[in-house]
Amino acid sequence: MANVSQGFTVVWNGVTLGEVVSVSVDGMSADVVEVTPRSATRQSGKIYSAADVDYGSVTVGVRLANGMQITNVGLTGSLSINGPNASWSFGKTIFESLGWNAAVGELQQYQATFKIGA
Repeated sequence: MANVSQGFTVVWNGVTLGEVVSVSVDGMSADVVEVTPRSATRQSGKIYSAADVDYGSVTVGVRLANGMQITNVGLTGSLSINGPNASWSFGKTIFESLGWNAAVGELQQYQATFKIGA
């Protein structure tokens, strides 16, 4: 039996995903647009503003089927990640994709990706 990934737990829509072996939060970014007025002086510097914000996605690898049903793909719900020295909480996520694999000598593993909404 593998250990939960460094003590992390992941809960999606009230379901604790079983035996987390990997979790990553990726792709959080904002497009930045220069909005400096023509009347600005060189000393005042350039002014920037955030345009589109992408809150990224969360990818989770687990070895138990808790919450890993194909009927969850496309559903929305909250997602929280808790563990030593890190805690993430997202009020709105979409269960974007689900994968599964099994190999000789290895345990079955599910991989789920959640798109983070605003």
